[in-house]
Amino acid sequence: MRKLLFFLCFLSFKTLDAQPGCTDPLANNYDPAATENDGSCIYPATAYSPILVAQLPSDLEECSGLAHFADRLWTHEDGGNGDVLYVIDTLTGAKLQTITLPNTDNTDWEDLAENDEYLFIGDFGNNGGDRTDLRIYRIKKTDLLSGSVIPSTIHFSFSDQTDFTNSPNANDFDCEAFFFWNDSLHLFSKNWLNFKTRHYVLPAEPGTHIAQLRDSLNVQGQITGADVSDTGNAVLLGYNVNTGETFLWLLFDFVGSNFFSGNKRKISTGLALFTSQPEGVVFKNETQGYICSERYSALPQKLLSFDIGQWVDGVSAAHETQQGQGFRVFPNPFQTAFTIEFFEKNEGPALLKLLDENGSAVWKKQLAQVQEGALIKIDMGENALPSGVYTLIIKEKNGIESTLLLKL
Repeated sequence: MRKLLFFLCFLSFKTLDAQPGCTDPLANNYDPAATENDGSCIYPATAYSPILVAQLPSDLEECSGLAHFADRLWTHEDGGNGDVLYVIDTLTGAKLQTITLPNTDNTDWEDLAENDEYLFIGDFGNNGGDRTDLRIYRIKKTDLLSGSVIPSTIHFSFSDQTDFTNSPNANDFDCEAFFFWNDSLHLFSKNWLNFKTRHYVLPAEPGTHIAQLRDSLNVQGQITGADVSDTGNAVLLGYNVNTGETFLWLLFDFVGSNFFSGNKRKISTGLALFTSQPEGVVFKNETQGYICSERYSALPQKLLSFDIGQWVDGVSAAHETQQGQGFRVFPNPFQTAFTIEFFEKNEGPALLKLLDENGSAVWKKQLAQVQEGALIKIDMGENALPSGVYTLIIKEKNGIESTLLLKL
């Protein structure tokens, strides 16, 4: 009897073990049984067009970094321009304020980062790969808003760089992107040779430090900007110097500061022919934000907006619905058919709708009533729907619920 009880207890504990796998319903290899994201999700090719907000002023051709605080959008230009921050209008792109920063030198300012107290300016552009004066300026936000700026400086070097040979646009130690997260600054390299990015961690305190290498990711291009929302949705902005493709990498559902350990989804944002050369990115809330592009040949400098909610908010909502709301859907992803299991009885009619990515209804069905435990199989037919992401909406007497479905 003791052996049997031990065996049953062992089985009970085993069922509580985390099961690693892809937990994102939008991924090609989504595993409904997985309870722990192991970073293995593989995504379909995804295209998205940021919205043009405005053309930036002619004397702001090299917008390079962005920050958003105090209900203002802040930017600057890169090397060869003034030691200046600008506040720009989020509707027209016009310059609203110009602030010259004392005791600074714009060798090659490339990005802005921030925490609750400070704004950080990354003077670490390194096209030649030979700089030994990499630095980040730290400025109190309250000082910036009051007009009495006293910058302090973070000097640093990369932990893995030993060769400082001048190699313009032919080295892997350029850097144009960083953000603040979990008490540290996180830098992402702009690799000209292998089209990867390396993640470094650096103290956010003035002094001389070494940026410690943590990990790398094949981003298929050059990273020029980065930001992270308060809840941990990170974006890397960049382009491919060979093809002209511009893109965002979405990093989410990661552990701690291991940004490459979670979901990594590439969103193609089209050719530089349409977006110009993207250089700065910032969130204004959890999923929405701005991109600034510098002048690219004859193409003008631009301010654009983006929204990644359909890939991060929707994923969470779908997962939560399937885990404990009034119904669940399986399999998800599906090929030709899926089944809805209802957990609650509803006396009144239920209207079922399936919406495509544009919000158009592609299918609907009405049920006279829904019994607890009812299984309703929906067969869409082999060629009835193209592959993509759909929203299933169920409207009942007690309210409306929805979840995301992926059609393979």
